[in-house]
Amino acid sequence: MKKAIFFLALCLFSITVNAQKQGQMLIDSLETSLKSTKDKKKIVIIKNKLSQEYSRVDPEKGKSLAKSAIAMAETIDFKNGLAEGYRCLGINTTDSTAINFYRKGLEIAKETKDKQVLSVLYRNIAVYYIYRNDYKNGLDYSFKSLKLSEELNKHEEIAGTYINIGFIYNDLKDTKKALEYFKKALEINKKFNNPTMKAVILENIGVLYNNQEKNELAVSYLNQALAINRKNNNLNFVATNLGTLGSSYLELKKYDLAESHTKEALKISKELKISRIMSYNLQNLSIIYRYKYNNPKDKSYYKNETVLDTSLLMLREAVNYDKESNDIKSLSKDFMEIAEIYEEKGDSKNALLYFKEFNSYKDSIYQSTTKETVKNLEDQRTIELKNKEIQLNKLKIENKERQKWYFILGIILLGTIGILLFYQSRNRKRINEKLQLLNNELDQANKTKSRFFSILNHDLRSPVASLIHFLHLQKENPELLDTESKKRMEDKTIMSAENLLNSMEDLLLWSKGQMENFKPQPKTISVTSLFEDTQKHFSGEAIQMTFENPENIMLNTDENYLKTIIRNLTGNAIKALAKTENATIIWKAWQENNQKYLSVSDNGPGGTQEQFKALYDDKEVVGIKTGLGLHLIRDLAKAIDCRIDIKAQPREGTTFILTLN
Repeated sequence: MKKAIFFLALCLFSITVNAQKQGQMLIDSLETSLKSTKDKKKIVIIKNKLSQEYSRVDPEKGKSLAKSAIAMAETIDFKNGLAEGYRCLGINTTDSTAINFYRKGLEIAKETKDKQVLSVLYRNIAVYYIYRNDYKNGLDYSFKSLKLSEELNKHEEIAGTYINIGFIYNDLKDTKKALEYFKKALEINKKFNNPTMKAVILENIGVLYNNQEKNELAVSYLNQALAINRKNNNLNFVATNLGTLGSSYLELKKYDLAESHTKEALKISKELKISRIMSYNLQNLSIIYRYKYNNPKDKSYYKNETVLDTSLLMLREAVNYDKESNDIKSLSKDFMEIAEIYEEKGDSKNALLYFKEFNSYKDSIYQSTTKETVKNLEDQRTIELKNKEIQLNKLKIENKERQKWYFILGIILLGTIGILLFYQSRNRKRINEKLQLLNNELDQANKTKSRFFSILNHDLRSPVASLIHFLHLQKENPELLDTESKKRMEDKTIMSAENLLNSMEDLLLWSKGQMENFKPQPKTISVTSLFEDTQKHFSGEAIQMTFENPENIMLNTDENYLKTIIRNLTGNAIKALAKTENATIIWKAWQENNQKYLSVSDNGPGGTQEQFKALYDDKEVVGIKTGLGLHLIRDLAKAIDCRIDIKAQPREGTTFILTLN
């Protein structure tokens, strides 16, 4: 059973407390000052400080004080007090509306350009986004706050921001960097000795070790933090200390200690109405009960269905709190635990339902670019620090050296000459590229023209010559032809003329295919209609043709392109079978793995791959031997995204396979 251990960043309350006074002592001191002060500006400042302190023990009272400070700041037009009032209202608000108060405060602080107020607001906005697992914005605002704090030399605020950054890296599973930032914060804290901040750092280090399963070490750090917070009566910090200690004891299988600490943490967090801490402790308490449910040594809990029902109620209550605070990560944990309980109860339907909910929230926690974005932001921070160092070095160099005017003028002159040479070289390069492009286009046009005339020479001249020969025979020696022979020759002549027309149409189609803007027009056609067209076209041939299309396949392609390819492949097969006995041509159509195939096979003499080179080599020149056929097939097939494969061996026939998408 996986335990729901959350890393609670206590520093996210944005610590800016007095180093000399802590907790109730500071509250009492501020309230005494408030009663004796008449100056309205000072009253606003004190109320804001009190509001911040009450955010740790009584958020509702903290809200009331912040609203009172805002109202008074507006009447006296105290901009910084107004911005601070909205910030305090934000830190006392545990739901998603807190960001609205921070933005109002930020808008006012930008008007006054007060770096101190801006720094603290940036840190609070970072806190808001970190709790919602938006690490990009969380780190971005943390670095903005850190930059201003460094400019102001505010060690306490620098330490607080380091803790927030450490939390981000811990949640991104980079424990090495997380520990590095926590230790930086601990070292800085020694300069001003803030007990509350020290407790926060110890708490974070404890949870980090807890997540690394170094539970005894974690308990040591957490108990140190708890002792400090109990002493200063920081109740919200006490609640989180107790909760994380409960998690550690749970890891150590000290269930009674885990239960007592978690229950105390839940009680305090409910009194303070802090949703995220209530949810965290409800989750852990639910897990503790489930451990006891599965522990045979615990007689009162073991396999007691009431225990599972109680755990389920706790998790449903946690869901309500997490929805209220819009804590996506915690919601993901809630739904995972609920799914596991339903699985233990044997309710697979509800288990699956909540597991789907868990996955939907889990997927939204980290985007694929989160770690890379955080890395980029850290790199940007490093670059900014480096730029600052470079600027300081530049000032030192400028103070030591003064360049002479003639040297500057010389550099300018050389730069001007260099720019002129650069532009001249670039223009020459552009002109050469244009000339090369024109030469390539001219060369391609010449090749196309050559191919065109070669086709005219072979594929049209031969059928026309045959037709003229027959007409001469009929005119000069009609007595050689009897009635039956004459009719047969006329029929053959008509068919030859029709085939010649089809060849001319193929030629026109091929020549159009060479034009840049001519494209196929795909539509849905049936293979049956293609086979019928082929059978009709070659009906005068004394060769047995078979057409197989058992699946009645439909294709989405250009009908004329595909018809021309089929005719040419059939014509080539007929020519190849001229001297073959029992000549047979078989056309087949089938579908396999979402691919559609056509094939034509003959039982002719076959051939070698070299004989069909024109089908797959664009550089093969059309000539007297090759003619239009293979080139036309190649170009038209490429235009309709059709692949043609050949299976041919000498004396074993030839098969062409067409693969269409």
